[in-house]
Amino acid sequence: MIDRMSEMEAGFGSTADAAKERALDLAAAARERFALGSEAIKSYTLEQPARALGLALGMGVLLGWLIKRR
Repeated sequence: MIDRMSEMEAGFGSTADAAKERALDLAAAARERFALGSEAIKSYTLEQPARALGLALGMGVLLGWLIKRR
């Protein structure tokens, strides 16, 4: 019985390590995509400030209306 548990524990360790590595890779990719998105928003705002302000105002009104409905 103890031998079986030791074998199972060894199998879980490698699976857990693989899952941890995958999670770290996904987190790094998400950070990179977030940085790219943030940079795109900044450049769009600098290029077209009036349109960006209008979009922000429209989203604020829409979100306010949705929250108020509750």
